[in-house]
Amino acid sequence: MAPVEEVRVCRFCGHIDPAQHTGKCESCGSFTGFVICSHQEAETLRRERQRSRGRRGLQYALLGLVLLAGMTAWIMYVIFDQGIDPPPATTRMSASVEPHTWAQVRRTPQNSGFTSDTAPYPQRIAWTYRTDKRLLASPAVVENHVYLTTEDGRTVALDRQTGQPVWAYPNGGPSSSTPAVAGNHLIVAMRTGRVVALERHTGERLWQADFEKSILASPVVVDGTVYLGVGDWRLYALDAATGQQRWALATNDWVVSAVAYADNRIIVSSQKSRIQVVDTDSGRERFLYDTGLGRHIVASVAIQGDRAYFGSRYGRVWAIDWRTNRYPMERALLLWKTNLFAWGLLAKPPVHKGTVWSKPVEGDVTHTAAIAHQTIYVTTSLGAVVALDAATGAQRWMTKLDHDLTSAPVIAGDAVLIGTRAGIVIGLHAHTGAVLWRFRTEGEISASPIVTGDTMYVASHDGVLYAVTSLE
Repeated sequence: MAPVEEVRVCRFCGHIDPAQHTGKCESCGSFTGFVICSHQEAETLRRERQRSRGRRGLQYALLGLVLLAGMTAWIMYVIFDQGIDPPPATTRMSASVEPHTWAQVRRTPQNSGFTSDTAPYPQRIAWTYRTDKRLLASPAVVENHVYLTTEDGRTVALDRQTGQPVWAYPNGGPSSSTPAVAGNHLIVAMRTGRVVALERHTGERLWQADFEKSILASPVVVDGTVYLGVGDWRLYALDAATGQQRWALATNDWVVSAVAYADNRIIVSSQKSRIQVVDTDSGRERFLYDTGLGRHIVASVAIQGDRAYFGSRYGRVWAIDWRTNRYPMERALLLWKTNLFAWGLLAKPPVHKGTVWSKPVEGDVTHTAAIAHQTIYVTTSLGAVVALDAATGAQRWMTKLDHDLTSAPVIAGDAVLIGTRAGIVIGLHAHTGAVLWRFRTEGEISASPIVTGDTMYVASHDGVLYAVTSLE
């Protein structure tokens, strides 16, 4: 019987060498895992390894295809906006920005807080409307009616000329947000988490939406959609005609201030340090701006052109390009650059994408900025009103007032209107910062005074809405 020929087989790849061969495998380079066996057994082992390599290659190829398909789908969804969009709004109704009208909070969807109507020199109280509890929100004024939400659980429509009630709707809870008027709809949000649409001439309820968490933000109505932040850390888009949800977006914290709108983008700030720019059609985030640790943003963003303006704690005012888009890995790269700077490996700190300018001011900025005359107007926690050039951030003037400033600034013509904890509305000259006049109430003013036509409306913690005019 002929002796059995023995060979050396690599158990990793199945390569066959003569039994007396030494050193690494000529095929895979392994130094270990060799078996001495018959040539027949070696052939069997080689075929098993080849089949095994084939199966692994197929598995790797399938895995690569799955990853490629997933990456392609993600890129199409995030960058090229090819995801499935929610249903569109059923109407195009928006809050009016016609002259002598203040149809929603901050007047314009850009949150400018500006009207070309001239603020009256406050010499005469035309009328007052008194409630049982403090007033926390500015009214809305459209055509012949003034619409007001109250802490005693009502929404009231008042005659614009006399202040007499036209109708009252029982909210079922208090509200600290300004109602929004769009078409014949009056949109009202309550702290209890309820949102209602009322027929603005009669007060009849048209629809109602209920949320599980509180609502502090004022609704903003643009192109048939109501945009509203809720205490469940979400921004909601509701159909203005029906109240049905179009989409919802998770935010970084509770949204307590109104969103800003421009060119099919919503800009929302939550209670921490992030600004989100959101597509209004899809509800998808397009850009995220982070002001950094501790620099929390507690008020709305205001928009002019392609710039968004806002203030933060630790005394800073920001201008960013809100049209910027976010691309994959950008935030991770920014984080690494920030760490490298902290470790002393970069000479300069990285600049967040979208930054136009960032300027320090004295004191926290906790109220929404106003925009007019190519100027950004902000108030600070140290009692200062600061005017900054919108293009560069350069300071144009600063006026220190001996008061705690408790309302966001509003611009009426060439006057900056500020509410104070002492119950005084102060009018400043928009171009110089000089004090023009003062108007006193008996309670703190946390709601911004507004001006429509020749009348200034002031909601005070003394429970009174004042309609104030000049003597002329």
